[in-house]
Amino acid sequence: MVRPPPLGELPPSYTPPSAAPQILAVSLKAPLWLRAYFQGLLFSLGCRIQRHCGKVLFLGLLAFGALALGLRVAIIETDLEQLWVEVDSRVSQELHYTKEKLGEEAAYTSQMLIQTARQEGENILTSEALGLHLQAALTASKVQVSLYGKSWDLNKICYKSGVPIIENGMIERMIEKLFPCVILTPLDCFWEGAKLQGGSAYLPGRPDIQWTNLDPQQLLEELGPFASLESFRELLDKAQVGQAYVGRPCLDPDDQHCPPSAPNHHSRQAPNVAQELSGGCHGFSHKFMHWQEELLLGGVARDLQGQLLKAEALQSTFLLMSPRQLYEHFRGDYQTHDIGWSEEQASTVLQAWQRRFVQLAQEALPANASQQIYAFSSTTLDDILQAFSEVSTSRVVGGYLLMLAYACVTMLRWDCAQSQGAVGLAGVLLVALAVASGLGLCALLGITFNAATTQVLPFLALGIGVDDIFLLAHAFIKAPPDTPLQERMGECLRRTGTSVTLTSINNMVAFFMAALVPIPALRAFSLQPLLCSSDSDSAPGAGGQDSTSGHCPPNHHSTSFCPL
Repeated sequence: MVRPPPLGELPPSYTPPSAAPQILAVSLKAPLWLRAYFQGLLFSLGCRIQRHCGKVLFLGLLAFGALALGLRVAIIETDLEQLWVEVDSRVSQELHYTKEKLGEEAAYTSQMLIQTARQEGENILTSEALGLHLQAALTASKVQVSLYGKSWDLNKICYKSGVPIIENGMIERMIEKLFPCVILTPLDCFWEGAKLQGGSAYLPGRPDIQWTNLDPQQLLEELGPFASLESFRELLDKAQVGQAYVGRPCLDPDDQHCPPSAPNHHSRQAPNVAQELSGGCHGFSHKFMHWQEELLLGGVARDLQGQLLKAEALQSTFLLMSPRQLYEHFRGDYQTHDIGWSEEQASTVLQAWQRRFVQLAQEALPANASQQIYAFSSTTLDDILQAFSEVSTSRVVGGYLLMLAYACVTMLRWDCAQSQGAVGLAGVLLVALAVASGLGLCALLGITFNAATTQVLPFLALGIGVDDIFLLAHAFIKAPPDTPLQERMGECLRRTGTSVTLTSINNMVAFFMAALVPIPALRAFSLQPLLCSSDSDSAPGAGGQDSTSGHCPPNHHSTSFCPL
């Protein structure tokens, strides 16, 4: 069988078989008919818009202006759980289960204090480094804020694991005043950890009882002849409280308050910090308050036997009550009965304290210290998200001014009959209004805003909406010169309307597909451009069916009304 020659070797006089044109005509008939039908619709629509251009522009501006007012009810979401936890996912179900089964007692807010050496890789497991950590932690633990005519300190708002109920009223009141805050800190391996606890109690004939001088075993022996404390003794033995903090080594044995019961009180030798921190530390209860090593140290290095040698970071975590817990704790209390105590006020107190905590902790060490402190709180994260979620007016206005200048310069011509600079300016302004109306519609529909909405979407929607301006303006100026005025807009839409429509549909489908992602932040970010792009593509002058910004050709000398 003879193979057909390549296309390059076909003679110039070669003609395809007679059946080919019929096959080609049949295969192209349906697409061509659809395209011609659609172009006819666009031509008819454009002619109608041309006849009523003033009404179309007025009604379009009125509708977009009304929708833009919806921005007044826009809600900016900064809650990480609401932004990034998948709807109905395993994580969402577990969070819901935890709140349902454990209640508000399982919720608390964390404040972290992280210390590193200024010189990278330096070992931080030294008495001097922990002394600086103690200085920063003490500063943070003594933070006070004044709100609603009251003073709020750590002991009032910190999270406590639960005060036991004792039959003896005197002991119960003393425990309530002394019960410590939950603070996960490497200082708990030493007596100095007691300095972070601010509670105190008073008994006749004794100095003020604080955790720095409290020996529970000795106290029980002294009070035994005066009260029945067997149940309390059993409770302490079960929790393995022992001597609490006074039985732990002192970081600074020369401290005049270092208790005689400390292991290194008499020897005056500094403790082996790495050995003491190996395996973690304990709160006042050895059984129920074990802080794992991973929660206290970072950049850990060990020897071949697994013994702790060095670490590059220390971390202390202060736990505070949740707003609901704080509200319930002081509801009906004499301290808050005169201020109309509410959960919103409790949240305000916690946020103010956390901001002050971060500020003072970072200023605790001198600038020339060998260590540096980083403080972080849940409110800090909320403040960062809130700052990033706020609309930068200067950036948005600057970006749109640049686009205005670009559109004006690129469409400006020396020949006044061919210049369309005003069309470019009006088109960009109309796209900006369309973007605002699209976001206003999102707010009215209850779609929350986030950082991506405020920082990215205004420019993304501008880029999507403004490109059709140049296409329509170019098609309008290139229309046949003998086209009647009443048909100029119809001819413009007939030439470019198909491309504009298909591009808009593709953009909308792409954003709609992205909106199927179950992450709330991504879904909101996809739905908002979907509405903005649909609005901007139908905006007068922004490319779409009622684009009237280029109706009147610059070389037209009729006195008929036209917007531009």
